[in-house]
Amino acid sequence: MTGASGSFGRVAVRWLAERGHTVHAVDLHANEGLRSGVVLHRLDVQKRGFEDLVRRVRPRAIVHLAMVRRFGRGAAERHRINFEGSAKVFDVGRRLGVKKMIFSSRATVYGALPDQPQFVTEEHPPSAARTFPEMSDLVAADLYATQMLWRHPEVETVLLRPVNVLGPSVQTLLNRYLGRGRVFTVLGYDPMQQVLHEDDLGLAFEHALTPGVHGVFNVTGPGEVPLSVMIEEAGASAVPLPETLIAVLRGRLGFPEIPAGAIEYLKYPCTVDGARFREATGFAPRHGLVSTLRAVPRRRA
Repeated sequence: MTGASGSFGRVAVRWLAERGHTVHAVDLHANEGLRSGVVLHRLDVQKRGFEDLVRRVRPRAIVHLAMVRRFGRGAAERHRINFEGSAKVFDVGRRLGVKKMIFSSRATVYGALPDQPQFVTEEHPPSAARTFPEMSDLVAADLYATQMLWRHPEVETVLLRPVNVLGPSVQTLLNRYLGRGRVFTVLGYDPMQQVLHEDDLGLAFEHALTPGVHGVFNVTGPGEVPLSVMIEEAGASAVPLPETLIAVLRGRLGFPEIPAGAIEYLKYPCTVDGARFREATGFAPRHGLVSTLRAVPRRRA
């Protein structure tokens, strides 16, 4: 598992190791919370050491999570890690005979656009870069993984696009936004939102490992809820503001710092249809909406 010290990686390593999977955790950074028996290999996936590890271990599957999901890094570095790193991992796995490759993208690659369908299916093109250019490298990596399905059918490629993940271990943009005591919303907008508990993300990875499962899958949680309700259930208070004022106040006066492109997700829904994954694997989230929303750790400015 690459990116094992990241927030998604920690969730996936813990979940799979607790259920008896042998996990080799790959990351450049230390992970003090690794379960006993999980071996951490401090490697760069773009260097020769990663290829040597795959050749030596001969894993049944590679779960690729070594992605920069925060937007503070420069565009060139994000492209190198998110796109070039993903291409390298897929190339190494394919050449060395790994039978299953799992890649975790995100449902937000579809974009939050006023002309989107109410529930986006996997056939809809990822269009987030239209209004959120910082996501272009994530969209490119997503499309590269999609190409693996038809270019290399001998590999069971699984591309997961989970909705917003919440919980005490993950560092998603929405998790940080809701963790504030008060948050801004865009005056006049209250879009529907979908969330997934971090434990249910771990469950999704377990289902993705099932032999025979391959394809592109949206991963949804227990349902939809308006942004205003989500904020209230998470224990924060909403301050509706004109969009022009948000551009000035984001990151100030205790309000969360979010990229300009992320404001579109506070205006328009990015809701997806998760039926394909449920039908292919039997996946069913174990956490309801309330327990998922209340899993957000509280932070103050």
